[in-house]
Amino acid sequence: MEGLIKRVGLAKVILDNGMCRVGPLLDAASAVDQQLVRRAGRAVQLADAVVALCRQGHANEALPVLRQLCETAASMAWLSAGLAAGGRAGAARAEELAREWEEPKWSQLWPEERLLRRAREGGLALEAYGVLSLCREFVLGDNLTLPWAHRFGWSRREGLRPRTVLEHAASAMGHVLRAMEQRWPGAFPGAEKI
Repeated sequence: MEGLIKRVGLAKVILDNGMCRVGPLLDAASAVDQQLVRRAGRAVQLADAVVALCRQGHANEALPVLRQLCETAASMAWLSAGLAAGGRAGAARAEELAREWEEPKWSQLWPEERLLRRAREGGLALEAYGVLSLCREFVLGDNLTLPWAHRFGWSRREGLRPRTVLEHAASAMGHVLRAMEQRWPGAFPGAEKI
């Protein structure tokens, strides 16, 4: 577990150092730059929350935060893939992402179809499927918390191991770094280690 926590931490260090390099190059009028930086910052916060919950023995409860981290990474990868495609694709995707955050609603937060489409186009479909497959783990949780719950068969169910959640979190942070590196080549050295 500690090795994975260090890997997530390393991703944050690489991201911070890279942002120090690209900071002067950022175009405040660029929707692409704004969305990548905004979402990268959000990814750091989400990764911190996943690590904190896993350290406290709440891997199952970290899953909604992991789901949002996966969504963030997929959005960034999808945006970067649009940049690689050339033309106006990157700018159009950045504008779509900005609109999604203007008036968010819980009911629109996590559509699976959107995540899978962006994940496929951004190159992290397997990661997205892996995170989506953990929904049942979140719903069922770890049922050994109440006195006398042991009388029921379902209460003997073990919760998800933190390692599983942290592996997904580290992978998502790797995709965040790759999206940043694609936009600003050479600015995030070490990203390939994550």
